[in-house]
Amino acid sequence: MKFGICTGLENLELVERLGYDYIEPSVTGLLALSEEERQMYLEKLNTSRISCEAFNVLFPQEVQLIDGNMDAEALKQYLDRAMAAVHAFGGQVVVFGSGKCRRCPEHLTMGEAYKKLVSIYRAAGDAAAPYGIEVVIEPLSRSETNMICTMAEGAILEADVHHPQVGLLSDFYHVEMNHDRIQDIETIGRLGHTHIAAAAGRKYPVSEEGEEFEAFFRSLRVIGYEGRVSIEGKTEDMEADGAKSLKLLKELAARTL
Repeated sequence: MKFGICTGLENLELVERLGYDYIEPSVTGLLALSEEERQMYLEKLNTSRISCEAFNVLFPQEVQLIDGNMDAEALKQYLDRAMAAVHAFGGQVVVFGSGKCRRCPEHLTMGEAYKKLVSIYRAAGDAAAPYGIEVVIEPLSRSETNMICTMAEGAILEADVHHPQVGLLSDFYHVEMNHDRIQDIETIGRLGHTHIAAAAGRKYPVSEEGEEFEAFFRSLRVIGYEGRVSIEGKTEDMEADGAKSLKLLKELAARTL
């Protein structure tokens, strides 16, 4: 398995120094950089041991994908620009969570909104295809969105999207917040990416106390998952907690072999 941290490119050197395998910045943050800033970070990446293998936060919060304040042509243009930028930085997987953007609004039925969501994920897959990037569906906690909250719902959406560049993510924190069943990973059978944070406070995973991390890793092992595990959580001391978390994640990976 590979381990990374969801954080901005300004923390690239720290993530590398801590011994992680990659960094996972946001797409929105990348697109907000000036051309000079992009070149600066590309130069740093060229001399770094680690890379930007994964990206998250595909859409800005103000975008309303289901309500339609971004029409089909605008969506295509945005996705083409986003995937080109991700590819330039070496990205191989893009997380499509964006819970606020994909909520089912009150004036639509869940079925109507779901059909729109299927087409939007297909559009994301189409934009990612020329670069060989995988877009992964992120089931989110019910406090963040009202559609696609459990891993099973995510797997059904993946099947309905039916696109070779669209897969599924499992986020330990969201699994726990939704009282989802960790072992459903074994029924789903394949994941394109994973996130992890402590269920208690969505903090860096520095301790196993009160957490089901081992069960999560065991289910990942059952399906033969050897991909990326990104920390997506809160910390007041990234250096100290990052070091503790990497040690724990490596122990969990070794223990569940």
